[in-house]
Amino acid sequence: MRTLASRVRELVVVTDEYRRTMAQAAGIGQNEAMTLGELLHRGPLPPSAIARRLGIASASVTSLLDRLTVAGYVQRQPNPVDRRSVLVVLTPGGRATIAAMFDLFTDDVEQAVRSSEPRHVTEFADALARMVPALRTRAADRVALQLELNRRVRRAHDERG
Repeated sequence: MRTLASRVRELVVVTDEYRRTMAQAAGIGQNEAMTLGELLHRGPLPPSAIARRLGIASASVTSLLDRLTVAGYVQRQPNPVDRRSVLVVLTPGGRATIAAMFDLFTDDVEQAVRSSEPRHVTEFADALARMVPALRTRAADRVALQLELNRRVRRAHDERG
């Protein structure tokens, strides 16, 4: 299991590198690319939801959205449910850009596993599908995660001496 966790960690690291390079190729930053991805998969969002997802301050989201608006990737529209807020929506250009990024990623993953047995790919996909909710649940409980992390740091410190 430690080998699997190590390989998943490597995958996460290289995926971050891939995302950074892909964003640079599109002429945007990683947070901008993540925002476009969120809008593609979740639909129009208020700026506050984008700030929460990215873990950044609302002032930073305002600047980020200004950059994406100038680039022609997003628009702010009145929120039909809450007239005091706006929704951020993809423009056709933004949708085309992020869809092309996801298509390229999909093609690259498919190319990497093309020589694998189909049943192994299915088993791996099933394992990943089980990891996602487990890690999402763990990440959602920040207090418990922090307590466990502190406990393990103390234990490691005590073992060293």
